[in-house]
Order: sequence, then C-alpha cells, then structure tokens
Amino acid sequence: MADVGHHSDPAVIERTLEAFGRHNIGLLLQRLSRDFEQRARATLQSRGHTRLQPSHQIVFASIGAGGARLTALAERAGMTKQAMGQIVDDLEQLGYVDRSPDPADGRAKLVRFTPAGLEFVCDAAEVVSDIWQDYAKLLGEDELQQLQNTLHVLLTGTKYTARHSE
Repeated sequence: MADVGHHSDPAVIERTLEAFGRHNIGLLLQRLSRDFEQRARATLQSRGHTRLQPSHQIVFASIGAGGARLTALAERAGMTKQAMGQIVDDLEQLGYVDRSPDPADGRAKLVRFTPAGLEFVCDAAEVVSDIWQDYAKLLGEDELQQLQNTLHVLLTGTKYTARHSE
C-alpha cells in the first residue's frame, strides 16, 4: 500500500479536490453530452424513432448524401471496420440504411440512407437545431459558436485523439 504522507492532511485534500473539480473539463463535457443526448433521444423517440441507440449516431453523421463505404465510415469514426459493420447491420435491420453496389467499384458496397433513414436525419437536424437554440439562449449565439469552434480545435489538436483514431 502506498504511503499517503501529506495526502492525509485535510487542507491538502481540500485543495486537491478543488483543483481536481476545477480542471476536470472531461466531467463537464460528459455531463453536457448526457444532457444533449437525453434531450435529443426523448424528442426523437416521441417522433417514432424508438429503436435507435446512441451508438447509431456515428453512422448518421458520417454517411453523406451519396453514401459511403464501410471502411470510410470506420475511418471517420475512428473505429474498426468490424465494429462499424455491427452498427451498420443494426441500422440495416431497422430499415434506416441499406447496402448497394458502389458504381465506382462493383466489388465494394455503399452504405446509403433509406427513405426512413433520410426522415430520421431530417428529424434529427430539427432536434439538434432546437437544442442549439436552447443553448444559445443561455450563452448567446456568438458564445455558443465560439465554444463549438474551441471544442473542434481541442478535439483535432489533442495528441491522444490523433494517436488513438488511427
């Protein structure tokens, strides 16, 4: 067992806990993400999208209007082709996507939205916009846009993300 030494001093513990809480941006981001997900999910379920899971959102955000190959979806999401394949299989069974031959390479398949998938994307865009407006009322539109830009900079600039998305 490690020697706790000065870690048993109540004043040190209090300062340490305060610093931990003050600098733990991950906890704040996690709580905000949970708020966003709960709001979006509840509204989308009320619109009939009851069988979708949070893990499915990565596909909707990555496909694009013309569809995408499974390997491209996996790369964009920073996950294995097998893991992405399972998510696409789920969405295919639910009727939100299908796979069709890639016109550029008949051996490959494109994952594309079905009409139900496009309906979901339109519903989700409205829901995301509504949540954005709620957040903008709290922060102001310019502040919220700056926050989003800052989060993009942090995400693209972290060494951990770059190292673990390969």
